[in-house]
Amino acid sequence: MAVACAAPGSIFSKQLLFSLLVLALFCDACQKISLQVPSHLKAETLVGKVNLEECLKSASLALSSDPAFKVLEDGTIYTTRDLLLSSEKKTFSILLSDSQRQEQKEIEIVLSARDKKVFKRRNSKDTALKRSKRKWAPIPCSLMENSLGPFPQHVQQIQSDAAQNYTIFYSISGPGVDKKPFNLFYIEKDTGDIYCTRSIDREEYDQFLVYGYATTADGYAPDYPLPLLFKVEDDNDNAPYFETKLTVFSIPENCRSGTSVGQVTAIDKDEPGTLHTRLKYKILQQIPDHPKHFSIHPDTGVITTTTPLLDREYTTEVEENRIDVEILRMMVQDQDLPNTPHSKAVYTILQGNENGNFKITTDPNTNEGVLCVVKPLNYELSRQVILQIGVLNEAQFSKAASSQTPAMCTTTVTVNIKDRDEGPECQPPVKIIQSKDGLPAGQDLLGYKALDPETSSGEGLRYQKLGDEDNWFEINELTGDLKTVKILDRESKFVKNNQYNISVVARDTGGRSCTGTLVVLLEDSNDHPPQIDKDLTICQHEKDYAVLEPVDLDGPDNGPPFQFLLDNSASKLWTIEAQDGKRAFLRQRHNLNYNYYSVPVQIQDRHGLSAKHVLSVRVCDCTTPSECRMSVKEERDVKPSNVILGKWAILAMVLGSALLLCILFTCFCVTAKRTVKKCFPDDVAQQNLIVSNTEGPGEEVTEANIRIPAQTSNVCDTSMSVGTLGGQGIKTQQSFEMVKGGVGHQTLESSKGAVQGAPDSGRYTYTDWHSFTQPRLGEESIRGHTLIKN
Repeated sequence: MAVACAAPGSIFSKQLLFSLLVLALFCDACQKISLQVPSHLKAETLVGKVNLEECLKSASLALSSDPAFKVLEDGTIYTTRDLLLSSEKKTFSILLSDSQRQEQKEIEIVLSARDKKVFKRRNSKDTALKRSKRKWAPIPCSLMENSLGPFPQHVQQIQSDAAQNYTIFYSISGPGVDKKPFNLFYIEKDTGDIYCTRSIDREEYDQFLVYGYATTADGYAPDYPLPLLFKVEDDNDNAPYFETKLTVFSIPENCRSGTSVGQVTAIDKDEPGTLHTRLKYKILQQIPDHPKHFSIHPDTGVITTTTPLLDREYTTEVEENRIDVEILRMMVQDQDLPNTPHSKAVYTILQGNENGNFKITTDPNTNEGVLCVVKPLNYELSRQVILQIGVLNEAQFSKAASSQTPAMCTTTVTVNIKDRDEGPECQPPVKIIQSKDGLPAGQDLLGYKALDPETSSGEGLRYQKLGDEDNWFEINELTGDLKTVKILDRESKFVKNNQYNISVVARDTGGRSCTGTLVVLLEDSNDHPPQIDKDLTICQHEKDYAVLEPVDLDGPDNGPPFQFLLDNSASKLWTIEAQDGKRAFLRQRHNLNYNYYSVPVQIQDRHGLSAKHVLSVRVCDCTTPSECRMSVKEERDVKPSNVILGKWAILAMVLGSALLLCILFTCFCVTAKRTVKKCFPDDVAQQNLIVSNTEGPGEEVTEANIRIPAQTSNVCDTSMSVGTLGGQGIKTQQSFEMVKGGVGHQTLESSKGAVQGAPDSGRYTYTDWHSFTQPRLGEESIRGHTLIKN
């Protein structure tokens, strides 16, 4: 008995069908999808693609209920064998399963075969063919350049013919979408409407080629990509221009009229061949402006001459900042008689000398025009100056009957300015800055800034003060900014008209410099109370009051009207009467005695800033204050004043007192050592030598002991005594002393006896001397003495 065995493939197919049957019984159905495919499908042929996530997002298993089809993970369906579809539709399902959530879904797929086209030969008997217009076709479209919107702006709509049978989604790609410029266009995927998001510059993008796509929900594309051409219509938004700012042409001198000079061509970026790029040419200006030497064709831009009087222009150069220098000589020709008014030339600068930098004169010897610079030129402001110069005769031109009056002969002079390193430039020469009155020290202020015209900057410059009268500021060497070193006071004597001036010098690395003035304009602040003269005089014969006229150093806004307040201690004797806000009368309540009076008064300005002043009022019997004479008692009443001694004055007083004590002590010590016992009146000898009629050898004299005192008065005065011959004082009165050395000799001292005690070093009168010498004239001892007079 033969046993039939089942094939392995049939067993696997049965198991697969069983599994699919189980899934089909317990899963939910999703949306049905219809696909059109060819009637004959070969193996491994792509059938279509299904979006599985729309049915089940996290499907872990996708199986086909028909073994003839296989489903990949991305939803792509392929055939596993050759299939031949009949006219009937073929249906199968895709079973989806989520093992984690225990969820199953089913997608029904319906395949229908496409109809085959039958080509028939045309027969005259056949009816005429009807043409149906396809919707899926490119539509001409244009966009306006520089459109103002509103945006997004609708461009056009595309539609697919397959939208009748399928759910179609539209998309676009290309320049302006996913290529530069990005996001310029977008499409509504459900309706196919295309929109523009912003304005477009045609000169940057003149057209856009975009492709449109129509796909079904499962990704099937029933139509080919549709090319869409968006053309940008031109807007006249670009002015014509010349590629080069300066075009140079050359032409022979004195050429005839109508000679072609050259052609200029302008460029317009707008769309060529339109009215936007059709150009017209015109000459705006000619230098010299008169006469007109050139004309231009309005359509072609060709420039031609209009006069045969074209002379070559002059060209010269001069360094900047030079003045009174000759830069050019011009020669003219005149066939009239030389050195007469008919041939002498008069030159005039017609154009280009608006700033007065040049002057032209006539050389009387050569009749040449001499062009000079009389005002400095600045290279940084203008590198070239073009002058138009005309010339006429001194005498008026007389024309013939058949001739025309000639025009003024003109020429053009181009003056090129040469650069020169002239150092820094202080512009403006005077700069004004503002500051508050009373600004404390250590505050920064904006200073003076100089510029180097070569670099148009202030880098590398160094600043230094030249003038700062009260030394209010210090200057930053690198920046020129100021810093206060004192409190700014508008009322200072160095401030004139609320202005304090500082001179600043700026130097570059080469040592060149410029000087500028910085004016600090001080804004007034109320920082000074009213002041007044405290010494007043009231003349009783003239008036019984004194005028108080205070002065406020602040400005008018911080000054009067003043308020005058009298202290209570003075109100019994005085009253104050305000007059016009600027002054007041200090009046006596009754006639006071002639004397000095102290009157405390408080004066405040309009903002309440006040100061108390003690006025010294003198009431006097006079007509004018200069005639005031008061009693002796009243004159002795001196106004008290406060005297404050400084430390140096006190030190000088102490040192002076110490020096005086030292001098007194020294005098006391000197006078205490000298004892003057004898004082005698006028000497009888009257300073004459005494005749002794003796003469001795004098060999025994061993020392001179003669003392010469100063002349003294009848009154004893030890302070007038002098010392010995050895240098003690000044000698005005002479005295004599005889001394003999050796044994047995007697002196004037010894003759006085022992009562005298020790030898007296004082002075002796003439009587003592005479009484001593007369008894001893015969003694030998006298002969050995020598009389010395000094």
